[in-house]
Amino acid sequence: MLALGSSGAPNVAYVRGTKLMVATRASKGKWRRTAAAAVPSGSEVMAFRVAGSGPVALVQSADDKRLFLVRKRSGGWQKIQIAGGLPGSVQLGWPGLALAGSGLPVVAYARWNRVTWNSQLLLVRIDARGRARSERVTAEGFPQSEVPPPAAPVFSKGRVHVIESYGYQTVVGTIEWYPDKKTWTGLFIDAGRGDFPIGPVLAAHNAAGTVYAAWTESIVGFDATPVTLAVRAAEAARSEFVLNRALTTALALPSSGPEIAANEWVGEGDFGLTGDHRVWAGAVVSRTTHVELDGWIAGLAAGGKSSRDVLLERPNGLAWFRARSGLTKHVTIHATPRGDGGVAVSGEVGGVNGGRVTVYRERLGSTRRAVGQATIRNGSFSLVDRSPAQPLLYRVVYTDPTSGIPYAALLRPKPDTNPFPGDDGDGGGDGEDDGG
Repeated sequence: MLALGSSGAPNVAYVRGTKLMVATRASKGKWRRTAAAAVPSGSEVMAFRVAGSGPVALVQSADDKRLFLVRKRSGGWQKIQIAGGLPGSVQLGWPGLALAGSGLPVVAYARWNRVTWNSQLLLVRIDARGRARSERVTAEGFPQSEVPPPAAPVFSKGRVHVIESYGYQTVVGTIEWYPDKKTWTGLFIDAGRGDFPIGPVLAAHNAAGTVYAAWTESIVGFDATPVTLAVRAAEAARSEFVLNRALTTALALPSSGPEIAANEWVGEGDFGLTGDHRVWAGAVVSRTTHVELDGWIAGLAAGGKSSRDVLLERPNGLAWFRARSGLTKHVTIHATPRGDGGVAVSGEVGGVNGGRVTVYRERLGSTRRAVGQATIRNGSFSLVDRSPAQPLLYRVVYTDPTSGIPYAALLRPKPDTNPFPGDDGDGGGDGEDDGG
């Protein structure tokens, strides 16, 4: 995961073997890597922030039984166990992390019973000495859920709220809990037909107290896994689908409005085949824009002066990029079969008059191969693949010469139906200019 410090320096947290690693950008082309703490094998970083004293990470064990907070302090690194010692039928949902105005961590997580489907939502405050004070947000097993509910704390006008998502008996609901005298009250910010949330629920707020939340949910009846963006201002809440099928990984809140990083995919089922091989395409979307990148987006952050920091997982490892004036490249791709058995691949890179793109032949379950490079002339390119092999996908990648960001477009199979009104469903890998 990716987070920016107060000076704008990028920090990255990841698990390698049994160690939580934290890398901080030290200077141009150099990173300072530190083994911050020992963690159980198979653990994952679930949330990451940077306080005034340094990075703060939430790490959860592979069996979803133990949760740790690791933070930098003046004397070194401190590891605090937030949850553990759970009964055999109980496991943890995806937790969330926020920082109070003092920089002290606040953690929200749910305990879930896989036998009864009951859950309990907890909020944990960490003081300066590392002592954890826990309070129950919900009790009596509410809400029941078919999966462990993900949760995230968020501050609204100085008070901590908790966003929780769940799925039960064909209903997916997302609740914003807020302190109300000596108890907590929940406001639904989204509810509808569906199955359950997948992955984290992410939350952010602006200076006016408006709360934004993003998550992925499963809707098997429509063969869809949409990304939802919910906005709550004062007492009114609204929500909308922003992608039909993707896994949400980051939520950024620049002055222009919320931006969501998610990873779309094409699977063997899209070709009528059986199997679980997938090809991924990273996407950064707002309400009006859709920018595609070559790789799995692990992190997105908005810095000063319209800059964007992106963390990509690519075949050769993790890579960090910074676009100083936003993510602004518009890439499209088209493929047309020819009479001689070849395929003409063409497209556009908006706002780019010269340079080159690389066209790849993507195969499910195997390494992709470069078909060749095509020259961009007046924003357009074209290339002929004379020996295509079916089934295949094409991806075109334009590497920005200034930032090194690999903008891309993946050509998807045409879906038979469009489950969500307002989305053209073409899956053509088209991107739109974010405008910075």
